[in-house]
Amino acid sequence: MLRPVSDTVSTMLTLVLLLLPVLLHNVAAVQGLGRWNETELLPGRTRNGRFLFDTLFGLNTAAFSLDDDDDLSVNQVKSCDCECGAANQEIRIVGGRPTGVNQYPWLARLVYDGQFHCGASLLTRDYVLTAAHCVRRLKRNKIRVILGDYDQFVASETPAIMRAVTAIIRHRSFDQNSYNNDIALLKLRKPVDFTKTIRPVCLPKERSEPAGQLGTVVGWGRTSEGGTLPALVQHVDVPILTLDQCRSMKYRASRITSNMLCAGKGKQDSCQGDSGGPLLVRNGDKHEIVGIVSWGVGCGRAGYPGVYTRVARYLPWLRANLDDTCLCSK
Repeated sequence: MLRPVSDTVSTMLTLVLLLLPVLLHNVAAVQGLGRWNETELLPGRTRNGRFLFDTLFGLNTAAFSLDDDDDLSVNQVKSCDCECGAANQEIRIVGGRPTGVNQYPWLARLVYDGQFHCGASLLTRDYVLTAAHCVRRLKRNKIRVILGDYDQFVASETPAIMRAVTAIIRHRSFDQNSYNNDIALLKLRKPVDFTKTIRPVCLPKERSEPAGQLGTVVGWGRTSEGGTLPALVQHVDVPILTLDQCRSMKYRASRITSNMLCAGKGKQDSCQGDSGGPLLVRNGDKHEIVGIVSWGVGCGRAGYPGVYTRVARYLPWLRANLDDTCLCSK
């Protein structure tokens, strides 16, 4: 015997009401997994200094991000017989000065939609290292990586090379509010050949501690807060602080995580446009990238040193994501 239609409708409504909380929970969970695809707004508090570029670049740009760090033990990067971290002879950033021509041959410039955007560093023939915030919500096909460059406005004797990008690999745990885990890799569409003006930087040793050393920041960032972008690559030497020293300064202590480094003193600092570029230390005659320019308040302000991503904390992540390539071992 068939049930009356009204009874059937009533039963269906009851089932929907019972299942509704479960459905809503699942939808929320799915949305949470894709937060980097959502439209993001600047946080309520004012961000100065290196955060300025967030306003200038990318806030209205479609998202594109990848991350393959599910199993950090899967991929073991091979070593190859080539040299890393060797600077070219000096010919001689806030408080900075121009470098010698192609003095730091791993330095790369990220251009987005034809405009200078961020710095980066060459790690292998087909990967550059940069900050995750530099590639947030960027369209991959509009990014170009320029290597072997020195003067961004005038062609040099040794021509720079440009590469398109086939993959953006951003750390899945990057936090856009705290800038924790601010690290990303870009895979170049075509590998580069190493030359005198294009060579990779060395990675630091695992658990290495650069505090107490003098670091060097390199990039095309502004030479003063609110100043103009320079034509030539600049570099500035900055003292690297311990975590305790940094947390005792004007930043809220909880903002400075163990994944970060602080460096700078007085007018010696990185500035807008340096984001994604390297903080280097010398190990003998080699340069190691110990930090990636990440964030700060203003440029060269007393009590506010520059904050950098601590590269040594991410060596397993890098090995897991440097696919089908090798790191120079000399």
